[in-house]
Amino acid sequence: MKLDAKIAGRRARTVWFVLIALVALLFAFVVWKSGGTAKMMSAAAASDEQDFSRSAVGSSAKFVLEIAEASSEGKIAGKLLQKKTEEIYTRTATAVTVRSNSQTKIVMGNLADVHAGAVVHVTGTVQKAQVIAADQIVILTGYVKVQSE
Repeated sequence: MKLDAKIAGRRARTVWFVLIALVALLFAFVVWKSGGTAKMMSAAAASDEQDFSRSAVGSSAKFVLEIAEASSEGKIAGKLLQKKTEEIYTRTATAVTVRSNSQTKIVMGNLADVHAGAVVHVTGTVQKAQVIAADQIVILTGYVKVQSE
């Protein structure tokens, strides 16, 4: 009788140990995945003109742009903005052309918000010098301020 109780006690401890180990592994996996997602989302935009100019054809580019002109065909022209603080950007002399299409995701707004004077964060692929194929456009107008150099 005592032997059966000992075996049952060991089984219970083993089951609890396995359950705790599984919960710990699941927790570690969730932390690892969320860290990867956060890292991907916080990839820095080009912080200055040199970073942007060094972007190789075919590479991914992230930058903030003040739109000077936007056409209904998806061509957006503007000036690169340089980050001063989280909420303040300064204008640069670097002209940038962005091409968007129906697959381009618009975040924090809609297509009507992509117009002259708007401030946007663009993520895309460098096609050639200072021409970007946009994958995503985040509308920053109203959230950030733009200052002259």
